[in-house]
Amino acid sequence: MSKVMLTIRAPEGAPTVPEIVSRYGLQPGEIDEQFGVIGIDPKDHAYTILVEPSAAQKIQPDKKWEISGPFSNPKIEPFWPPQ
Repeated sequence: MSKVMLTIRAPEGAPTVPEIVSRYGLQPGEIDEQFGVIGIDPKDHAYTILVEPSAAQKIQPDKKWEISGPFSNPKIEPFWPPQ
């Protein structure tokens, strides 16, 4: 199954992958470490992560972080051969 995206709003700044793993008790491989934490809206302190669907259920909002998602992560391919 493909991974899903979650958005984290963290007012104190970008969380790290190890911080997310520790905070939510994720197992190795449940979060895409190569994808990492991507800033999507600096003004809103919004960051995206890529996780296994089972891990998305573990990641819930708390007093410091707001969570949105999960959002699908479809493979993007061209509709026709490149020219």
